[in-house]
Amino acid sequence: MPAGGAAAVTGQVPRWRAWGIVEGMTVRDLLVDLCAEHLDAVTGEPVPLQALVGLLAACGVAEPSTRVAVAALRRTGWLTAVRRGRETLCAPAAPLREAVTAQQERIERRLAPWDGQWRMVVYSVPETDRAARERVRRGLARAGFGPLAPATWVSPHRSALDEVHAELAGERTSRLDLLTASVADPRLSDGELAARCWDLPRLAAGWTRVLDRLRASGAAGTPDGPAALGLHLRLRAETRAVLAGDPLLPVALQPPGWPARDVRDAWADAGARLAAAARAHVADVLGVVSTPPRAAAVA
Repeated sequence: MPAGGAAAVTGQVPRWRAWGIVEGMTVRDLLVDLCAEHLDAVTGEPVPLQALVGLLAACGVAEPSTRVAVAALRRTGWLTAVRRGRETLCAPAAPLREAVTAQQERIERRLAPWDGQWRMVVYSVPETDRAARERVRRGLARAGFGPLAPATWVSPHRSALDEVHAELAGERTSRLDLLTASVADPRLSDGELAARCWDLPRLAAGWTRVLDRLRASGAAGTPDGPAALGLHLRLRAETRAVLAGDPLLPVALQPPGWPARDVRDAWADAGARLAAAARAHVADVLGVVSTPPRAAAVA
């Protein structure tokens, strides 16, 4: 490792830390992003655990938290680890890459043109099994569905029924009907139906915050070193937090001025420059040559 490597990162306090904690962000998420966005791009070799500790210090993550996250990913098979003398070397494993690819493919499918049809799920879970009911609701939300009624959820995406079938494959439901439907009431538009099922003002506010961060980053100039890595991972975490609740509605169902469109453009511009600077820092810490970052799909 070259001078000024992982150890030099520790103790840096980037200005963006003043944003506070992103809701739902975990050290595990940051570590997965670090692996998928940067480690896999700059090296195919295992990296020292201490380097991961130093790199995540750019996000204000303490060494014990990084070590706990690494151990958790090792248990799930997402990271491999080997010993070299007294040093532990870690590397992203196939399941981590497959999970990241699957999520990216899910986003791409939802960005496809809308066919004008709604996918509907009507389900029933025994009243005594509240835990199962909550799991079903979370699975429906992950599959891009929104609640039209307590046990009736809808999605505009063609792939939604296949996704929810996979999500709920292990659940014991007393009723699970998967349907395709369209709006027949002339007094109700598809856009109004979407507004009933999702809190679009809250989502718009979340995307606006991300857009403001990206624009502020572009206006302030691209940082380098650990500040670039910390800011890039932070922005990805904030984007993911909003994306987790966004069904990625087709353009025809989006309210006027939907900010997610501008977020996509901002990521392609300021986000790409920031990713390149972050990757250069990771490469410098690891003593390898960096490559240009690939574009990431955003709603």
